[in-house]
Amino acid sequence: LAHGESGARGVPGSAVLLFEVELVSREDGLPTGYLFVWHEDPPANLFEDMDLNKDGEVPPEEFSTFIKAQVSEGKGRLMPGQDPEKTIGDMFQNQDRNQDGKITVEELKLKSDEDQERVHEEL
Repeated sequence: LAHGESGARGVPGSAVLLFEVELVSREDGLPTGYLFVWHEDPPANLFEDMDLNKDGEVPPEEFSTFIKAQVSEGKGRLMPGQDPEKTIGDMFQNQDRNQDGKITVEELKLKSDEDQERVHEEL
C-alpha cells in the first residue's frame, strides 16, 4: 500500500499488509446480447399474462411489474451487475418496435419471430 520506509498512521515502515477476501456470492452472466433469460419455458400466453389490465396493450408499468414478478418467483433472471430498472426499461424499448410507449401482441410476436430466426441462423 506504499506506506514507505517511515510508515504512516500506525503502520510500520516497509510493512507488508495481508488482506483476506471472502467470496460471498457469485452469479452467472447471461448470453451476449441478452438482458433477461427464462429459467424455464416462457408462459404459453405471454402477452395475455403481461397485459395486466387486459386492454390489449402493455405500457412500461405493466411490463415492469410482470418482469419483476417473474424474477421474484424465480422464473427468469435479469442481467446481473446492472440497474434492474434500466435493464427493464431497455427491454421495454427493444419490444416496443414503433416506440409509441406500449407493446402490442403484434410487436411481441414480431420480436419473438426475429429471435427464432436468429437462433435458426446460428445453428
